[in-house]
Amino acid sequence: MALAEMSKARIAVHRSVADELVGKLQALGCCEFTGEASGTIDSTAMLQLRARQRHIDELLSDVRFTVRLLEPLEENKGSSFARMLGDVPAIGFSELAAKADEEKFKAFVAELREKERKATEIRSEISRLKGLLAQSILLNSIKYPLEFFTAGTEMIAGAVYAVPKPSASDFISRLGAELGDFIEYQRLPENEKDPVSTFAVLFRKSDLEKIQAVSSEFSAGRLDVPKDFELTAEEERIKLTSGIEKAEREEAVLSADIASKAEEGLYMSRYYGDYWNILRDRIESMISGVPTDDVFIWSFWMPKDCIGIVEKTIGPYESLSEFSLIEPDEGELPPTLLKNPSWSSSMEPLTLMYGTPTYGGVDPTSLMAPFFFLFLGMCFGDAGYGLLLSGVFGYFIVKHQLSPTLRKFFVMLTIGMLFSVMVGALTGSWFGDSITAFPFLSSLVPVKDALQFLDPMNDPMTLLTISLGLGFVQVIFGLLIAFNNSWRKGERFEAMADHGGWIIFLTGLLLTGLSSSGSLTGPVAAISKYIAAAGALILVATQGRTKSNIAAKLFSGILSLYNVTGYLGDVLSYSRLLALGLGSAAVGMVINLLAKLVAGTPYVGIPLAVLIFVIGHLFSIAVNLLGAFIHSLRLQYVEFFGKFYDANGKDFTPLRNVTTFARLSEEKQ
Repeated sequence: MALAEMSKARIAVHRSVADELVGKLQALGCCEFTGEASGTIDSTAMLQLRARQRHIDELLSDVRFTVRLLEPLEENKGSSFARMLGDVPAIGFSELAAKADEEKFKAFVAELREKERKATEIRSEISRLKGLLAQSILLNSIKYPLEFFTAGTEMIAGAVYAVPKPSASDFISRLGAELGDFIEYQRLPENEKDPVSTFAVLFRKSDLEKIQAVSSEFSAGRLDVPKDFELTAEEERIKLTSGIEKAEREEAVLSADIASKAEEGLYMSRYYGDYWNILRDRIESMISGVPTDDVFIWSFWMPKDCIGIVEKTIGPYESLSEFSLIEPDEGELPPTLLKNPSWSSSMEPLTLMYGTPTYGGVDPTSLMAPFFFLFLGMCFGDAGYGLLLSGVFGYFIVKHQLSPTLRKFFVMLTIGMLFSVMVGALTGSWFGDSITAFPFLSSLVPVKDALQFLDPMNDPMTLLTISLGLGFVQVIFGLLIAFNNSWRKGERFEAMADHGGWIIFLTGLLLTGLSSSGSLTGPVAAISKYIAAAGALILVATQGRTKSNIAAKLFSGILSLYNVTGYLGDVLSYSRLLALGLGSAAVGMVINLLAKLVAGTPYVGIPLAVLIFVIGHLFSIAVNLLGAFIHSLRLQYVEFFGKFYDANGKDFTPLRNVTTFARLSEEKQ
């Protein structure tokens, strides 16, 4: 339940051993450098560090370029699912560092960039030629050399005009009238539905103004002919087609050459990139310090129980360093590191999904774990499903080198599935009602009956009562945690007024209700009303304490009792435990019923029944597991955390060796 106690330390290190020492602290993975350097410090050491940082950034930029270019060309792609499960090569840090041949990689990237540049230029040229080819096809019916319509000759020019079809004849007549015999034209083929007629016109350059005047009069649009064209349209088409084919062959050769380098390039990029990312993180932490020309001074946070191993790591450098523990600055809040026992640590990712606990506050991980596991089991609620999934998740945990977060997630699901086995056995749900639905499983009925405690399909009210009871317990538990937290901080009046009053009032209301229904008798039933009244008096007397006058204090105190509806709503939210549990059982029963209905069909009945059973229950598992997880988590986040949890902390992010494509083996570092 407690958060890890953090200590702040300061170390001054001679620059000759600074990089080596920080590398060893990075391998420990327990020191978060605070970044106290302000502004740009122009010491020689800092300038050298920043130059190294820029150099590493350039290398990582080359890594990203190589991965982006070659990853789509990779033939033997590893499974991303396998990488997620930790199935990546194990390698020692020293071996990883030895692999990083910077000169080889830079030469490889330079060659790759040159080939990629050429391929890009060729693709651009192919695109240009294809555009020209499309235009040449449009101009294909022109019988004159296209040079007339681009550069022309000393005396003759040409143009292609598109004229609205109703005006085409008048347009030609006017040109004849204006230019006489000094004009020649060709009407290009057209479809009946074309709105314009197109003409290729040759004329004297001296008559250009007359041509422009006539075309303007008839709203004729001039069509541009690419300046590259000199031959006839057909000759240009042949020339362009040949050019495109040649360029495509060159592009194919270059692409094949680049693809042949994919395996080598990706191998270097991934391994070298992992190493250079580690170096970059190290340099960033070193830059966070306050350097002189000869000494680096760093401050960092670390868990208190890591002080010994940090001192041991620094020991060999004692003559060139000075290490001391220091007090945090005024108002400085340490980072938060969750520290929970092994049985509940699997819940830490869920806590952090909501928010990081404030340092010195309450870590809700262990507090919510029993409730979450039980609620997940109740919502999923099937022993057969639970056995199947606990085996699957357990297999992944044992057989794969999962990342810490993913391992915790799988452990959490495995524990939840074991609770599902327990709840399913108590409610008689084994793949729905499979044991009673299928005659060949009848031998298991006595075992099922011996384990079954409750039949929620026939007695849902009992399960509803249990669900609401668990909800009331968790709500009161949340208030007790808030009470204890305030009391521990010395806010004892606030603890009694804001939390104790509600605990007493809600408990009194519950006892009063139980005694009124006859479920509770004896001395406790007799005083239940007085307990509720005492809680109400505490709330009325204290909840308006911030108001300025007695009337306002009293009114606010009385009005605060209305908040009981909020607590009632919180408790009623736990009815979802019943709803999801019944839903899971009902879906299983429907699947079994469908399988039984088709089982009697001649020849195909049994195979079809098996298919329905398998696919149906797999679908049920997927849907119900998702719903069970989300709703169990919602009960923690909304109904439980809201009573006490302060999630305004900052994650503890120590400097560590982080890799993506390789798993560092600690024994080799």
